[in-house]
Amino acid sequence: MSYLSKTTKEDIMEGNYDRPIGVSILAILLIINGAVLLVAQLLAFSKLNEASSFIGVSNVFFQGALGFLGVLGITAGIGMWRGKKVGWWLAIFYFAYEITRNVNAWFTIKVISDQFAVSGQSLNSYYIKYGIRILWNVLILYFMCRENVTFFFNTTETKKWKALLIVFAYCIAILLLGSILNLFN
Repeated sequence: MSYLSKTTKEDIMEGNYDRPIGVSILAILLIINGAVLLVAQLLAFSKLNEASSFIGVSNVFFQGALGFLGVLGITAGIGMWRGKKVGWWLAIFYFAYEITRNVNAWFTIKVISDQFAVSGQSLNSYYIKYGIRILWNVLILYFMCRENVTFFFNTTETKKWKALLIVFAYCIAILLLGSILNLFN
């Protein structure tokens, strides 16, 4: 008896074989980005500890955040590649976190520049850089919530505004946790 005759109609119905090309590209990029981040973290562990004290956060939190982003990228990429719901959730969390982090950086450019006496003219490039990053990640989140993508991940019944509200709430909580831990540093 062939494998096809052993599968049920339900198994065939659940399988979705029309992966959007954007999902494939994002999955590969997430896996590569996560792996590069973890390898770079291991190679520059002591330098990152020095940098964490320079930017005013604890080295445990800084190293933990980098490791978390690396593992999150790899896990989200694999989940996206396999078409799993958890891959969709992890990916929208990853991109929401990137938006939250870049918005935070965008709003603190002036404060940080005052601490390090950076001229106003060079600040414009930072505002543009973080603005482009924010826009890029917003567009990716928009893509992740499109109908063909949610159909691939079998998340069409999920209310996208609720999902985004949940992931942004977690991202803001992480940002607040980092700020609170920074007070004790």
